[in-house]
Amino acid sequence: MIAKKVGTLEYIKEVPQWEKDYLDMQKDNLSKQQIELLNGRSIKSDEGMIYGAMYADWKRRKWNV
Repeated sequence: MIAKKVGTLEYIKEVPQWEKDYLDMQKDNLSKQQIELLNGRSIKSDEGMIYGAMYADWKRRKWNV
């Protein structure tokens, strides 16, 4: 149980900079729209799923989830 807590704490520390980290990892594989979103452009109502999919992909790649 202690090992899970340590992993969770490390994960929480990295979440605030996930956008920069994901952009560095996947820059060649991202569309212009995705790059703009990761650089901080406001998310339009129809782009939430794109943003969420990138976060889920980062989480899966970084933390093997």
